[in-house]
Amino acid sequence: MRRLRLRRLRGERGAVMVEFALIAVPFLLMLFGTIEVGLVFWGNYELENATEQAAREIRTGQVAAANMRRGAFKALVCSRVSLLAQCEARLKVDVRSFTSFAEMQRAVVEPSTDSDGELLNDGPWGPGGPRSLVLVTTFYEWPLITPMTAASLSNMGSGNRLLRASAAFQNEPWPG
Repeated sequence: MRRLRLRRLRGERGAVMVEFALIAVPFLLMLFGTIEVGLVFWGNYELENATEQAAREIRTGQVAAANMRRGAFKALVCSRVSLLAQCEARLKVDVRSFTSFAEMQRAVVEPSTDSDGELLNDGPWGPGGPRSLVLVTTFYEWPLITPMTAASLSNMGSGNRLLRASAAFQNEPWPG
């Protein structure tokens, strides 16, 4: 009787390991996918806040007073984020001035892309003057790692996710 029990135990020794191997891969993919989705949302939130804060410097005339160019503005946006890796290389900026809110509403701001849907260049740079109507749009290419996440969240030809943030406002009447 005792030998029979021992034989049964020996025959099932590897069963737990096999069951774990079958379950571990899908479980880990789902776990890392969930973490990645959370990071994408967090990165988008950071981009929105950084764009709004940097756009405030256009609105208050600090960009005009410092004669700031696009590269310095990108650095300003990137200084306000912690999660966006290689920010200045992956960030594209589009700053446009308008004469009326109706014109701004009709504007369609799309990133400059090639035939494969890859980001190319920044858009126009026109922060305007005092009382100008301005639309600041930033684009960031977020690399997706997990296969399930890339399949469901990708919106670019490379399998990455394009994050976008905008701020629309009227510049203050600064002296200028």
